[in-house]
Amino acid sequence: MTVRSHRADDVVDEVGVWLAGEFAGRLPASEIDRVVRTTRIDLEGSIAPEELGEMLHRLGRARLQRILHLAPAAQVRIPQAR
Repeated sequence: MTVRSHRADDVVDEVGVWLAGEFAGRLPASEIDRVVRTTRIDLEGSIAPEELGEMLHRLGRARLQRILHLAPAAQVRIPQAR
């Protein structure tokens, strides 16, 4: 693993935690993680590496909001806390 890829992985993890906090209770954690990872792949090679964090957060957040607006509330199932 290179230093660059390690930093990119750290950024992806950080953005994932941030968005999970924002969308917790409205979307399953697995869906948030899937969107963040897919968004990173989509951005790879399209932006300057130093912009990854900001662009990943903005695009990932927009995609998660779109999922919330398109999915009826009955279809989004959040596991109950014990």
